[in-house]
Amino acid sequence: MKERDESESTAPREVRAIQVAIACSVIGASTKLVVGILTGSMSMISSAVDSLGDLLVSMVNLVVVRVSDAPPDDDHNYGHAKIEGLGAMFEGGFIFAAGVFILYEAGHKIWIGEESHDSTLGIVVMLPVLAMTIATVLYLRKVARETGSLVVKSDALHYLTDVWVNVGVLVSLVLVRLTGLPIIDPVISMLIALYMLYSSLHIVREGLAIVMDESLDKDVVDKVQAALRATPGIESFHDFKSRKGKIPHVDFHVVVRPEMTTKAVHDLFLELQAKVREIVGPSTKVLMHADPLGG
Repeated sequence: MKERDESESTAPREVRAIQVAIACSVIGASTKLVVGILTGSMSMISSAVDSLGDLLVSMVNLVVVRVSDAPPDDDHNYGHAKIEGLGAMFEGGFIFAAGVFILYEAGHKIWIGEESHDSTLGIVVMLPVLAMTIATVLYLRKVARETGSLVVKSDALHYLTDVWVNVGVLVSLVLVRLTGLPIIDPVISMLIALYMLYSSLHIVREGLAIVMDESLDKDVVDKVQAALRATPGIESFHDFKSRKGKIPHVDFHVVVRPEMTTKAVHDLFLELQAKVREIVGPSTKVLMHADPLGG
């Protein structure tokens, strides 16, 4: 597998992905808002408001991606990548708030009742909007997988909730047309809102893991430590540490024989760096300190 250069920036691809998401939000929100007003469908208008929220979050994510790609400076010696964790927590919080709002609105509609409306136009419009949103999610997932960007991954999950919102709206419109029962709309909206609450907690959890320097998953740590034990020239290792993020960190001390030359230690480091990056990812920052045996 070809190793990616440490200096190679993935920011341009991440920015393009988020720009695609913004375009999706603009088209989806404006279309659903116009149709919702014309037909009097509250579910369409609520979905349009949700898409406007998607637009806001994606615009914030554009700033996050550009800041996180900034090189280290005198005030931020390790770079700015951790802002991705803050961006993910903001996005998760926004999804949670939107889910609570939808729950409230749906409950209110059930309590006061909702007038029936013609859903034909809404059904016709929601089909291409749904297809566009699904395509956007697939594209965001691809970019997130190839760049390791937590922000793009969170954006993909955010737009996945939008897919389910659109599916819920479409199902509601179809069922209301077939049954003439407008209460179906808020009931399905409540189910969608519960899914949004669940997914938002997952996003916040991932963002918090970055901000709090959470270690790599146990199975990944076990693989890295097994690779260290299997490497010739290492008598033992200690002070093993790791942390998650767009640029994962792994650092450790290795015990080597005192007669090992500086060049041999350097070659050992390059070997271990390649092994760690193969397990954790090509952008992983590997730090090694060599201690002499018996020292």
